[in-house]
Amino acid sequence: MMTVAVRIPAQIGRVYGAQSWERVEAENVSSLVAMLDARFPGLGERLTEPGGTLRRWINIFVNGEDIRALNGLATPLDPDAEVYIVPAVAGGHAD
Repeated sequence: MMTVAVRIPAQIGRVYGAQSWERVEAENVSSLVAMLDARFPGLGERLTEPGGTLRRWINIFVNGEDIRALNGLATPLDPDAEVYIVPAVAGGHAD
């Protein structure tokens, strides 16, 4: 397994007690989510649907690339990969 750096957004980190950067041993994004969930119970449910797909309001980037454009949760991780978890930002415009 590879140790990768994962950027946890503040709003998620506060709920689960995670630091802004966590180091996790994982071979792909799916195992990274599982390892985060083992360390911070409930975090996996916040990131993925019950069927195991990425929630639509969560974006995960590996080295700057959206995993949806790669292999989704099966996207492999290199030892020096940087993973960013980014919740979608909703909003509109002010009139």
